[in-house]
Amino acid sequence: MCFLESLFIIRIPDGFIKRFGNELKNVATITVPDGCDWEMELKKCGNDVYFCNKWQQFAEYYSIGYGSFLRFKYEGDSKFNVVIFDVTSVEICYPFKTQSINGETNTKCHSPRKRSKVETSDNHASKRSEEAAKEFNPKNPYFCSKILKRKYVYVNADFASKYLKPNVPIKIQTSHGEQWEVFGILHDANSSSAMKITRGFSIFQRDNNLSHGDYCVFELIKNNPLVLKVTMFRAADYGD
Repeated sequence: MCFLESLFIIRIPDGFIKRFGNELKNVATITVPDGCDWEMELKKCGNDVYFCNKWQQFAEYYSIGYGSFLRFKYEGDSKFNVVIFDVTSVEICYPFKTQSINGETNTKCHSPRKRSKVETSDNHASKRSEEAAKEFNPKNPYFCSKILKRKYVYVNADFASKYLKPNVPIKIQTSHGEQWEVFGILHDANSSSAMKITRGFSIFQRDNNLSHGDYCVFELIKNNPLVLKVTMFRAADYGD
């Protein structure tokens, strides 16, 4: 865990380096609860190790300032999950859209690499499905999430804290009236806000042929029991 001391680089605590320093690579991957992955250069200076290179861009995008608090969880192989808290120790509401350094909307936030034509086409389709989902504006409270390769969907802190409770059954309902029962858990054991819908979600995802890069808007239509109406924006429907 780290309190922000610099907007340009951030030092990894000594205790972590003593335990895991030998297995760290030159580049680390930081995964944020919004599903975005950032590739960050690791720089060694004596016995100290820093996140640098893309750190300033990362800090600016998530509005991280002096006094912000970040909780890192190491997953091995130079991969970290991070939860971001503001100066009041409340988890932030993560941005819905992700922007690259040139201002274009992307689903990844790490340094660009050369991509195949197929991958580029898939990313463009995902971008268009994201834009369509963002333009959708239900009358009831709602949240929008990207379908990830993981077997859960992220629920932002604002919606989760107002309407959801951990381990309480939730019904996901399609426009045809079909329902799937799922359960949400706290995204982080020490966080009281953001959640992820886990148990039962992989079945819903499979039955509705949802793939990585698709977007779903979940609209609260009933409180007791909780029912979320889902509108799906499949990247395949927005391909060339």
